[in-house]
Amino acid sequence: MFSRLRQHLFALLFVVAILAILPGYLWPYSLTGASAAPTILVHDTFLVNRTAYDLRIPYTNVTLAHIRNPRREEIVQAYLPEGIGLAIKRVVGLPGETIEMRENRVYINGTPLPSRVLAGADFSWAPMQHHMGSTVAMEDGHWVAYSPGSSKYRNSGPVLLGSNEYFLMGDNRDNSYDSRGFGPVARDQIVAKLIAVFPTGERLGKHE
Repeated sequence: MFSRLRQHLFALLFVVAILAILPGYLWPYSLTGASAAPTILVHDTFLVNRTAYDLRIPYTNVTLAHIRNPRREEIVQAYLPEGIGLAIKRVVGLPGETIEMRENRVYINGTPLPSRVLAGADFSWAPMQHHMGSTVAMEDGHWVAYSPGSSKYRNSGPVLLGSNEYFLMGDNRDNSYDSRGFGPVARDQIVAKLIAVFPTGERLGKHE
């Protein structure tokens, strides 16, 4: 009888410990800017995993263990330079690579990422407030939006990334201030990986 009670107590304490720690690693946010459209819209809620790349003491920046490095096309949460603070961007360039933009096409070490223009009418559900470009394309497996010939950052680089640097960009290329403007982001400034998006009514039923 005592042994069974003790087992139940241990199980209860374990569940309580998990519930206490989990909020320190899985954080929900609501997007307030349009730089990730059409992938994430304003007012969409998204969930990030703060243990995807590094295990830290909950609610601190003290690193306990390195898990893995960010991969291309992952959407990450990072502390951006120039006082921008915490933001969501997509990993486009990895350490040691040379990144260049030529008329909205991303080139990695001189080779363009696969890109296919999609039917603009299929994205009419995206609200006008996002100021998306006139063209939506499938770039290496995800959506990007831009206006040919008009974006300030449609051409940039080439930029050679250091051994600890990443090139981050928003999917709404005309309306995103990112590594094309402020440069590469250091590995230790990347703190979480996006793992889920909970859409608003405008995009329910829409998928990449």
